Amino acid sequence: MALMDFTTLTEPDPPEVTVRADAVSDEKLTLRLTDLTLTDVSFLPSSAAAVPVGIVSMLLSKPAASAVRQFFEDRTLDLPIDQLLRTSFPAGDTEVKVRLDRPELGSHKGMLMISGTVSVS
Repeated sequence: MALMDFTTLTEPDPPEVTVRADAVSDEKLTLRLTDLTLTDVSFLPSSAAAVPVGIVSMLLSKPAASAVRQFFEDRTLDLPIDQLLRTSFPAGDTEVKVRLDRPELGSHKGMLMISGTVSVS
């Protein structure tokens, strides 16, 4: 146990995160964090030594939430998807390979859709 221990609580718990698919290529899907609902980050004292600092930490809960939101909003994350855009399966004595070329982002009934040209070999 450290000299001063705190338990971290968030409001809402867990925070609500909205991401948007920004781009897709043969290798990756780029996601952008567009909204982070986080109104409070509370640091509650978990040890006796942390109690005197607990009052100060409570005053910092809203500014801490704002700082976390500012840090994460509009950040991007690249997810490797190379293996997701190709598959193969046996057909008798032959292996059929299917690959999605030139992927494009779209939506269908509110869901993410990745479309493109299919190559079969």
